[in-house]
This record gives sequence, structure tokens and C-alpha cells, in this order.
Amino acid sequence: GHALWRDWSRKPGWTVLGTAKTLPLPGLELLDVLDRQSLRGLIEKLRPEATVLLASDPFVDGCQADPKRSRPINVDAACAAAEEARRAGSSFVFISSDYVFDGNKAPYSESDPALPLNEYGKQKVEAEAKIARACPDHLILRISGLFGWELRRKNFVLQVLDRLSSGGDLVAAEDIRYRPTYAPNLSEVTAQLLEKGCRGVYHAVGSEEHSRYEFARLIAEVFGFDGSKIRRVRQVELKLPAPRPANSSLSTQKLAGAVSAPLWGARQALEHMRDTRKDWDAYAASL
Repeated sequence: GHALWRDWSRKPGWTVLGTAKTLPLPGLELLDVLDRQSLRGLIEKLRPEATVLLASDPFVDGCQADPKRSRPINVDAACAAAEEARRAGSSFVFISSDYVFDGNKAPYSESDPALPLNEYGKQKVEAEAKIARACPDHLILRISGLFGWELRRKNFVLQVLDRLSSGGDLVAAEDIRYRPTYAPNLSEVTAQLLEKGCRGVYHAVGSEEHSRYEFARLIAEVFGFDGSKIRRVRQVELKLPAPRPANSSLSTQKLAGAVSAPLWGARQALEHMRDTRKDWDAYAASL
């Protein structure tokens, strides 16, 4: 959400309002999307051309352990936001996940049936269906392994960098495969889809497939760390509460036919991330 807000705010002719619940920044308006009255009031006041919901609980193991905690934001708030967007005459954009699939038939197209293995995937499937009914003027983007610079260092790339920076070892699964998505690339792709009036479901992921282990080694290489600190393991050894699809790679053929923006591979994205580190650090320090 932060990446899209920053990028879109710089686009000529675009007027963008970003919101935040607990991380107030200059230019962001405080909003708890679980507060239906506040959500309705803001959307009715703004009457935006497009309403983009990026708030979610993406902690997959947490969703598995306590579905009642994650469901209000992952399902209920998504449906409520879609309904309020429709009431205000706005299109609605929702971010879904590759975890709607079971991992046995990659690469998946948008028309493949959803068969989630874990609770997080089940919540995304339910949200997709409810959004489609609540707001016919919708755009649903399924993404995978989103990464990039962020203030709260939660994504896989930043976790790997933090661990390697501290001199620690880490493990990564060699039997979990996917196509990581770079946030700035997703920002550009989403903007073009909106400008072209595209609707429905699109797979918006990077152009390269990697295992978690391969991706971790690539992160180490690009950022100049010792990749031997990373040990490959099987998913079963990690004893994760929520099962992950063995291969959740998504086909982007439909997306490539709709936008001119290139879909970045992991190496190109990581190199861009590395090369923009000073700019990000300066920005973060200014907040």
C-alpha cells in the first residue's frame, strides 16, 4: 500500500489519498477499515474513480492458528469496502494471492479452479467471490511473495537481509516454488490496468520462478552476502502450521496482453532494490 501510494502520488494528473490505521505518515489519513461507518464516510466524501484495498493480514501461519482474528480484515472488511465503493460509483481493486491454489498444476491461469491448502488461501477465495458479487466493477490481482522496501520489515527479502546482516544462518525451503512480485513493478502494472479500464481477475507476479532457497541465494548474491549461510531444507522440516503449495507459480499471459509495463524478474527487481537503497534510507529517515 505504501509503495502504491508513493508511486501514484507522483503520477501527473493523479490525485491519490492514502490511508493508514496505525502508521500515520505525512499525507496519509487515519482510517480503520474495520470501522464501517468511517469507511463509508470517507468513500462517500471522496467519491473516487477507484478504491484500492491493500489492507490485509498476510501472516499465513497466524491465519491458520486463529482464523477468527484474520477473517474480519481478510474477508469482512474486503466485502464491506467493495460494497461502499459500489455505492459511491467507484471501481474496486483487491489484492488476492497465489495461495488460492493447491500447487499441483502450475503455472496457473485465471480460469483454473481455486483449491486452497490453507486458511489464508480459503479467506482470499471467499473474499474474491464476495467482492465479485458486491461490486461488479472490480479488479482482482493475484500476487505472490510481494517484496520491496517497507517501513515494517516483514517481507521475505528484508527478513533474509536482516538475518544475513546480523551474521546469522537461515534456512529456506527448496520445495516451495513461486514467482515473487516486486512492489514497484506491481504499482506500475496496477496503474496501467486502471487506466485501461481492465476488470476481472489478473495474475500479477514476476516473470521468474524460484524456490524459496534459490530466491534467498539470489538475494544474498545481489546484496553481496555469503550465500553459504543459507541452508536448503524441505518444507516438512520447517514444521509450518499452514501448508504451502509446492508450486504456486501463476501464468501472466493475460496480464501481458493487457499492459505495456514489463514484468520484472527477481534479479532485475533485487538489483533495482539494491540501487535505490540510499534513496529509501533517506526517505525513511525523514519520516
